[in-house]
Amino acid sequence: MFVGRILYVLGILFVFVSVIVLIMMLFTNKGNMLTPVFTLLNGFIAIGIGDVVIDLNYKKRRDRSKE
Repeated sequence: MFVGRILYVLGILFVFVSVIVLIMMLFTNKGNMLTPVFTLLNGFIAIGIGDVVIDLNYKKRRDRSKE
């Protein structure tokens, strides 16, 4: 459960930072916009994997308590 939560929080952090960097790059017209886009995608992947890990651990605990 801890790993899932850490991945979820890191994903949110990556998305937040990459959106801020993308907005800043739009106003400055400098730099490569490819890096923040890949950071944004990486953040979404981390959020998704963290959510899956949290759900699997929750289902495993729920199944153990039924027995």
